[in-house]
Amino acid sequence: MNSLFTKIFLAFWLAAVLLGFTLFGVSRLFGGEVIAEAQRTLESRAATAAALWQEGGMMAAARWLRSQPESLRLQLLDENGEPVLRPHMPRHPRMPQVITPGVHPAGRGRVILAAMLPNVEPPAFLVQELEPGQLPLTPWWLRLLIAAAVTGLVSYGLAALLTRRLRRLRRAAQALAAGDLSVRVGRSGGDEVEALARDFDQMTDHLRDLLDAQKRLLRDVSHELRSPLARLRIALELAERDKEKSLQRIAKEADELEALIADVLSLARLESGQSVLERREVALHELMQQIVTDADFEAEARGCSVDLGANDAAILSGDPVLLRSAIENVVRNAVRHTAPGTTVTVELHSANNAALITVRDQGGGVPEEAISRMFEPFTRVGEARERAGGGYGLGLAITGRAVQAHGGSVSAENHPEGGLLVSIRLPTTPRT
Repeated sequence: MNSLFTKIFLAFWLAAVLLGFTLFGVSRLFGGEVIAEAQRTLESRAATAAALWQEGGMMAAARWLRSQPESLRLQLLDENGEPVLRPHMPRHPRMPQVITPGVHPAGRGRVILAAMLPNVEPPAFLVQELEPGQLPLTPWWLRLLIAAAVTGLVSYGLAALLTRRLRRLRRAAQALAAGDLSVRVGRSGGDEVEALARDFDQMTDHLRDLLDAQKRLLRDVSHELRSPLARLRIALELAERDKEKSLQRIAKEADELEALIADVLSLARLESGQSVLERREVALHELMQQIVTDADFEAEARGCSVDLGANDAAILSGDPVLLRSAIENVVRNAVRHTAPGTTVTVELHSANNAALITVRDQGGGVPEEAISRMFEPFTRVGEARERAGGGYGLGLAITGRAVQAHGGSVSAENHPEGGLLVSIRLPTTPRT
């Protein structure tokens, strides 16, 4: 009963069954009692005829039969339907070949009743034909009216059930269009309408999350833009005293602004689903080698290094630029926060049509309560990973969205031996 199709089917089936029972009940109400009474009367006459037969023979029974009103249309037949007495009425074409006690429909509203004469050998039957005028049959227009009423009531109930829930869903859609993101319509149930209501609620939740994320993004971007702009104004004021140094500072702040705007646009496209992946075959192990080589070169300036441990061969279908940006953000974040003189360990493992990339630094880690927020925009957690490390908190957010766009997942945890361990899982192309 959890399917709307099943409910509709059962409703129409129930309407048909109710219609049949109704018509049967009406026919029994208007004609059944008359037939039953006529059958009882016929059995009483058959007992009378049998008693006369036993006392005075067949002629006594014949005299009694002739004394009965002709309107009763009584006949005395043997078990083969042949008349026992003369004169007799012609055999009815619907008369059974073998006579049995009971009621026999004869077509066109006629009914043939048969009652066996008790204790008479060979067996004989008293037969009576009831014509349509003797039966109060229901008029055809009344039958049609009853059928329409029964099916109409069932159909009304079904229509009310369906449209009530659909009207509720329509009102919720109108409220959502008017900007009310708190509207919900879902209820317990398993049919298609309730499934649509739950999907509507999920859509509303997703829209609310997107709008909240957009508001947070705009708020954070406006906040982050104030810092480089303020530094630009200070640099412009100092330009009168030290032009060359101020121009270098202005160029640096302009580069930061450009990088921030580029990251914001990339994140906005990924979150809105408008970023089109340029999928092609990517050798992930080769990409990892390039990323680690470049990151190790940058790490030398910080007095640390980047080491590529395991590097299993892995091929996947994806956007190489987006994949490089996602992995590179994690590696560079590890380089920024690892302790001086330590090594950032990067590994690539491939098994069961999946690639696992792990990046571990030797820094101070992240508070446990903040790990779940690491991949949200403009998130900075812990004193050790504050602004001094560089960046605006967008790199890991871009990583999370890019990995999700490729059907993968990303997670982080504090390593038992110290530092932060970031894991990226990506589906790979099955080997043929």
